[in-house]
Amino acid sequence: MADAMDTLKNILGDDAEDKIKSVMSSISSTGNEGNGGYGSAESLNQIMQMKDLMQNLTMNRNDPRTNLLLSLKPYMRSGRQRSIDSAVRLIGLTSVARLLRQ
Repeated sequence: MADAMDTLKNILGDDAEDKIKSVMSSISSTGNEGNGGYGSAESLNQIMQMKDLMQNLTMNRNDPRTNLLLSLKPYMRSGRQRSIDSAVRLIGLTSVARLLRQ
């Protein structure tokens, strides 16, 4: 689970923890409305979808495009290294978008 959180933080960028906290607070506030604090079926469904998303992120770590970019990164100057980091994040976001469409 720690690897999944690290992967998600890398994909979301610098303020990843704030984004994750805001999503979790919105899920918890949705679950506490009108049900005496026990959560609704909708919020449980969202939590299950997040769990599936995290599992798929950890299983799809061996993307050949990402591996190629990361293997070239040490040989690039610092400006190109930042570009590679951005490209790796974009590849991660496309895989997240693909998973969300399913």
